[in-house]
Amino acid sequence: MPFRLAKLLRRPDAADLPLATLQPKHPGKRLLVSLLVAMALPAIGVAVASLQARWQLQQRADKVVAQSIGLLDQMLGNADTSNNAVMQLAGGPCNDDTRQLLQRQVATVPFVRSVNLVEHDRLYCTSLLGSTDQAIGLEAYVDGRLRLRPGNATTPEVPILVVRQARDQRGALSVIDGRYLHRALQFASDYSELYLVVGPLYMDKFGQVHKAPVPPLPQARSSIASAHFPYTVVAGSPEGSIVRYLMDYDLALLVLIGSLGLLSGVICYRLLGRPASPRTQLQGALNAKQFEPFVQPIVNATDGRWSGVEVLMRWRLPGEGLIRPDLFIPMAEQTGLILPMTRDLMRQVAEALVPHATELPPHFHVGFNISAAHCNDPRLLDDCRDFLARFPPGSIELWLELTERQLIEPTEQTDLLFMQLDSIGVKVAIDDFGIGHASLNYLQRFKVDALKIDQSFIKRIGADTLSAHLLDTLVELATKLEIDLIAEGVETAAQRDYLRALHVRYLQGYFFGRPMPIGEFIHAHRHKRDTADHP
Repeated sequence: MPFRLAKLLRRPDAADLPLATLQPKHPGKRLLVSLLVAMALPAIGVAVASLQARWQLQQRADKVVAQSIGLLDQMLGNADTSNNAVMQLAGGPCNDDTRQLLQRQVATVPFVRSVNLVEHDRLYCTSLLGSTDQAIGLEAYVDGRLRLRPGNATTPEVPILVVRQARDQRGALSVIDGRYLHRALQFASDYSELYLVVGPLYMDKFGQVHKAPVPPLPQARSSIASAHFPYTVVAGSPEGSIVRYLMDYDLALLVLIGSLGLLSGVICYRLLGRPASPRTQLQGALNAKQFEPFVQPIVNATDGRWSGVEVLMRWRLPGEGLIRPDLFIPMAEQTGLILPMTRDLMRQVAEALVPHATELPPHFHVGFNISAAHCNDPRLLDDCRDFLARFPPGSIELWLELTERQLIEPTEQTDLLFMQLDSIGVKVAIDDFGIGHASLNYLQRFKVDALKIDQSFIKRIGADTLSAHLLDTLVELATKLEIDLIAEGVETAAQRDYLRALHVRYLQGYFFGRPMPIGEFIHAHRHKRDTADHP
């Protein structure tokens, strides 16, 4: 019995429908994917620009700290030089000569505002006031060497940095004006902060001294401690600096990236709205196991028993339901995908029928529709061998049905193929016999075991005399050639009786059963068998 993959031209008006109409539409998913694409490019662009801005701010912070350290070390080195120059005066009298020597240091050494002498931790002589008596507050000096103050009695609003040098109970203090320190912190930009940290106090880039921890700098932080003096310079950017940097320097680039992202989203939306190529759709459906077998029973006209099945391929497309074979089988044949599709269908049929092989009548007929593409595929012979090998010997007859959607060109290769198929017991039938221009050529060239009478003849039974004469001729031809006949499209009892009277051996049509999933067929066959055995 022929196993049919598809029946073309049963509904001529459907033949012109493009395969693209089968593509399921998911506007929500399409819109979501397009939005993701539209946001992806700007997101990547912003991320890259942010990384670049962070890197630039970090580079700038490192550079600023290094420059500030260099300038501050120079200032404090000058103060140390002044201290060294007057250390021999410490402990001596604070007279005019001493004061003149101290003032000379102030006049000749850059950045030094005043030079002072200390004995027993008391300030007793200054370049500015001469003799004095003040406690220096030694505990306020970091490592006994450096003290940052927000101001002093002379300039209460101007910070100073005091550099101390001591020997025994005597020492010298050099004072650096905070305005010089302010200059050293001017390397900071609008996007970063810069702090001079001495012990518990720090000076910001505006020249203000604070007694508090350094404010957090979460972005592009850099910190370097001087190798010569006990202080640290800290630079970095507060929260939001990278955003401000991008808006100031990369706004045009961000606008361009956003526009490109929007354009990409629009293009993606339009592309997703276009149908995929037929081959892509069919290959995706094959990979997703969306093609499945439906079977229609073949009836023995003599006793009415089911003696075989014709299997029709159905495409169960999620969201669309079952797709008619006339919408995809022709494209499958044109693209060559009919070969793996048929192979997969044979596998599914075998897996479904093998467990129930003992329930089927002996030599139960199962057939596959083949086209020119199959006849040019050397694997067809192996596929048939594998299919038969899965069943107990004698339980199944495999039939191949020749169609005319693609003309089979007789060649030495096809002749050899049909000889090999015959040698392993595979039967051959001609589909839609009587209406195709190639049917007689197939009958002459190939060894044929059955003819399938096209349903157009069956429908006219009792309607006109010409159809009756044609049926009589077909039956006579099959009888002379000693081949079987299968009548398709039997829908009424009158048609059944007429064909039975002509001794047509097998019947098929809605009168006996519609195409059904193979699992449903197994249950229906079991019920029909049990009913026949127990009337």
